[in-house]
Amino acid sequence: MPLRRALLSGWLAVLAPGTASAAQFEVFIDIETEQDLYELLFTDQISLSSFDALLLLHQTRVDLNRASRQDLYSLPNLNYAQVDRILAYRNGAGSIHSLDELIGADALTPKLARSIRAFIIVGDPSAVRSLTKALLRLRARWTGRHDRLPPAFALQARVRTLGNLDMGVAAALTRNGLRRVRWDSNRNALSAEAERVQFEVPKLYVEWDDKRWELVAGTYRIGFGQRLTFDVTDQVTPNGSFGDFELRAGSDLGLRCNRSPGELPQSPCSNGPGVRVTPDYQWTNRLAGVALGLKELRLGQGWLQAYAWGSYQVHRIAQIELVDAAACDNPHRDQAPGCLAPPVFVRGRDPRAPASTTRLATLPAMYAEGLAGANASYFWNDRAHLGITGYGSVPRWLVEGTDLGFQEFSRKPFGGPFGAIGLDAAFGFGQQDFFVELARSFDSQREGGGGYAALVRGVTTLPKGELDLSLRYYGSRYANPYARPVSAPDELDGLRARDEAGARFRATAKLGPQVVLRTLLDGSRRLSTGVLNALLFARTDWRITSRWTWAIWGEYRNGSAQRFVVATQLAYAPVRRVSLSGQARYRWAGKLGSDRLQQDLSAILKVTGRPVDRLRVRCRLRYDFEDIWDNHRLPQSLWHYLDVALTLRDRDVLQLRYDFRVFLDERESTLSRVPNPEHWLWVEYIFRF
Repeated sequence: MPLRRALLSGWLAVLAPGTASAAQFEVFIDIETEQDLYELLFTDQISLSSFDALLLLHQTRVDLNRASRQDLYSLPNLNYAQVDRILAYRNGAGSIHSLDELIGADALTPKLARSIRAFIIVGDPSAVRSLTKALLRLRARWTGRHDRLPPAFALQARVRTLGNLDMGVAAALTRNGLRRVRWDSNRNALSAEAERVQFEVPKLYVEWDDKRWELVAGTYRIGFGQRLTFDVTDQVTPNGSFGDFELRAGSDLGLRCNRSPGELPQSPCSNGPGVRVTPDYQWTNRLAGVALGLKELRLGQGWLQAYAWGSYQVHRIAQIELVDAAACDNPHRDQAPGCLAPPVFVRGRDPRAPASTTRLATLPAMYAEGLAGANASYFWNDRAHLGITGYGSVPRWLVEGTDLGFQEFSRKPFGGPFGAIGLDAAFGFGQQDFFVELARSFDSQREGGGGYAALVRGVTTLPKGELDLSLRYYGSRYANPYARPVSAPDELDGLRARDEAGARFRATAKLGPQVVLRTLLDGSRRLSTGVLNALLFARTDWRITSRWTWAIWGEYRNGSAQRFVVATQLAYAPVRRVSLSGQARYRWAGKLGSDRLQQDLSAILKVTGRPVDRLRVRCRLRYDFEDIWDNHRLPQSLWHYLDVALTLRDRDVLQLRYDFRVFLDERESTLSRVPNPEHWLWVEYIFRF
């Protein structure tokens, strides 16, 4: 997976937990709650792409009694040898009743079993089929007198019953988004209603999943192969579909009023340009419709797998990604007046009255995307298959009276329908697993039409580690927004898996009983410009004693944004109920040899305590100073929070949290920022039965 957007790139050595693991994540993942994942992201120990994959895994979970080899490999910290031991035990025993069985059978170590507990479901096969299990999660947060009322609120619920039936829903009370965009013929421009409170249900699904068939209706995710032809799962090795009820919480306040004067003599932001409010809970739009899968049809020496899916999803879009297609036949002509993003006026009760315009707004329900796809694969065994995947998509703009299109830097190709078709294969023997995928995209863009892409990957499982080597080629015309394979962070027209040829090497190795090394080397060449990019990363985790652990890591990225990072973390757990950790990071940014390199400093201190079994108290203090030689250019901040989680019943949890965040730099935007300091109040309740 791509390495850290938050940390940026590098090469150096690092030290951490003493268990060899798969190299798909930057650290050994050992969490209890979703908040622990946010901690790893905010402390720059995992990338945003790793966070996306782990958050989805944590919210949806992997059923140990139904998971395929690919599903189990998506769990953190597991390599193929450990996955095969789990499958061997399940095939021999018939089913898995608890993680303790895997520990007793030497399929997993106690530490490894504990680390995947937050991402799995272990269903009891002997339980009554009508047994119902449910999860209800309620969340709210508020930042004081400048905030909008009612507070930001979110709900997630999931019910599993009848052995194979799974239902989920995600809802949110949103306050900060524009509403009802339409074409204003009087102004010859778009207009929208101002922000107001609205209850939304962005995710809702019903799924039936038995040994042979899988059917999901509503919001869902699906993907196959090496993610080169089609994938919306965020997982490393997708193969199939599952219901989607993901929600997430943003961490930065947003502007209460984000307006330009437009037709008014001045901006209507009467409370001041810097007043900020709590962000709404967020979600990602993937697919909404129906997916049907035949998981296993015995045929010859193996079995046939077949999936078909259709989606009609209404999408939001950032204002700057729009173009007036009637006035601009080629969005690459950035200097042409007709190719600029059209203005969006905020209309009031009287549509003829002078109105202001939005700035960098996200506009709701702008276009719908009709999409259909299919996959057919033949499996000789869990390690060998040959498959074909294809899809086609037709975007349709929902605003009547105008002809809109996508800017060239939007992920979706402009001009009309698009799609892709690809072949993928896998085979393995002994400690080796090999994967390959070839794809061809199609689009309606001028001077486009589609292109070719290829990915070859090999994974070697060692007694004390894992090696992962991949080679890739993504043509300059390979415009496929549903491709999510490994790639460099550079983009061409909004897409990462495009216009590059490269190689990536990952390794995880246990260097003795207490030391683990994780490394990544990635080199690529932009096909259109010939520019070379390199990413080097290494992290070592060292368990010094049973109480002390030390980690050190570094990254180097060469390219348009050259970065070098070095960081270290020291953790101390004096007793079972108390842990203390400190982290320091220093980052250089800019071109080596230039007159001045930007230098950033970050320090984090975290304390976690469990006075009693049902109570957990966590406190974190973080200091960030970006560009330490110029306090007028980038943020300098201090962020502290206190988090208390109380288990009320055996599985119900009440969580209260208070955040204090102050910006200390002297930028003009900071001096006018309100509130500063920020006071956040969080409440969360999780109910299970």
